Formats: sequence, structure tokens, C-alpha cells
Amino acid sequence: MFDLNCYLAERQTAVAQRLLEWLPPADQRPVVLSQAMRHAVLTGGKRLRPILCLASAEAAGGTADAAWHPAIAVELLHAYTLVHDDLPCMDNDTVRRGHPTVWAQYGESTAVLAGDALQSLAFERLARTPAFDPAVPGLLVRELAEAAGAAGIIGGQIEDLAYGGQADAETVVYVHQHKTADLFRAAARMGAIAAGANTGLTDRLGDFGSHLGVAFQIIDDILDAPNGSPAKPNELSCLHTLTPAQARAQATRLTEAACACLRNLPGPVEPLDALARDMLGRLY
Repeated sequence: MFDLNCYLAERQTAVAQRLLEWLPPADQRPVVLSQAMRHAVLTGGKRLRPILCLASAEAAGGTADAAWHPAIAVELLHAYTLVHDDLPCMDNDTVRRGHPTVWAQYGESTAVLAGDALQSLAFERLARTPAFDPAVPGLLVRELAEAAGAAGIIGGQIEDLAYGGQADAETVVYVHQHKTADLFRAAARMGAIAAGANTGLTDRLGDFGSHLGVAFQIIDDILDAPNGSPAKPNELSCLHTLTPAQARAQATRLTEAACACLRNLPGPVEPLDALARDMLGRLY
């Protein structure tokens, strides 16, 4: 029987080891930048996106080893978005994962530059991907760039800032898709691409990631509102436009849609299926 907790623990340890190896050493000049980058990446996190990338490579019929560069790249990119999201000009958060945010620890200007450096390092890692086909690194760069840019995370973030707690249902869907789900989608697609999957398999795994990402954000919104309404009324949440029951039903539909994308894939799908269902199980 598949043991999700064991699987996640093993993959989290492996991801952490690669991050330690590929981040600049803490004593590398400029020291404050190196330390801020490491603080952003190494102070916790579930590593869902790199694990999704690795598991997608296997589900596509390849090996996790083929997907290490995109897996680490997607985590570095995710860390950059969090560093910038926490800034005073954005969400003005001083604590993340039980630790001071990068700007609270190192100052605002260092946080901006640390986020920029993490984004650059993500694309450097993708460009260095060892591949059976010389076109693969470029395809991976395109996937992550599309997810990160104006039509992806940045577009979702700016709409989030513009509307916040006043967002209508259409805007909530837009922000959930682009600020959160686009990076899940890219992680799954990059795993498939690194494994040599054809377009059909890559699209199916991308759809899995997209459905999973939106479900993840809806579940997060619900769990952040133990009394049925958002704890921070000025922040965007699906619970401004849905009842808790409607939101749970939507998360359930998305989870089922995600798992349906895994049928008849050439490699093992148990990790992806179990991850999606476990995530939904947090609501029940």
C-alpha cells in the first residue's frame, strides 16, 4: 500500500539537499545577499511544487532524476514570489513559516534583490538541465517564464492587490488560477517535458497541476477561515463570493477532475493521486 507520508518525507529531504547544494554558500560575497537567499528558501516549506515536478516525470514514464533541475527551479521561483509578496508595498508580512520574513530580517532593499537573485538562479538551473534533446532546456525555460510573468503569477498578484477583499467571483477565479495554479501547472508540465513525454501526456499532467493548484488555494482559503469568513477581510478569498459549503464542493470537484487526468498514464500515478486526495482530506 502506498505510504504518502513516507514518500513526502523522503522527497522533502532530497529536495532540501539539492537546495543546499545549489544555493550560494552563506559566506559567498556579497554575504548579506547569499544569506538572505538561503533564509528565503531554507526556513521551511512543504516543497509541494518540486515534488509535483518529480512525480510528474515518473507518471509520464520517465525518472525523477531527469527532472531535478526543473524541480529545484520551480521551488526557487516560488521562493522569490514569497519574498516579494511579503514586502511592505505588497502584503507587509513580517513572519512566514514561524520565522521573520526576508525584508523583516535583512531590510527591504536586500529582500527585493534576494528575490530577484532567486528568480535568476531558477532560470540558470533550467538552462543547465542535462537533457536527451538540446531543445528541452529552452522548453523548460518557456514553461516557467509563462507561469511567472504578466499572464501568470505577476498578473494574478497585481489583480489581488487591486481588488483584495472587494474582488468579485470572476476576479477570485482569475487570481486563484494565475497567482497559485499556474505554477502548479508549470511544475507538472516541466516534469513531463524533462521525462521526454509527448504533447498529449504533457498537457494531461499540466491539467492535473492546474486543477490541483486551484483546489489547493480554495482549501487554503477555507482553512484560513475557521469561523466561515476570512480572518483578514481585506484579503482576497473565495469565501467572499462562496459559502463554505460551496467552496468545499468546488474543491472536491477540482480534486476529482485532477485525479481523472491521471488515468492510463504510463508511469506510477499513486503519489499524485494520493497527494490530491490528502490535500482535500484536510477539509474533512
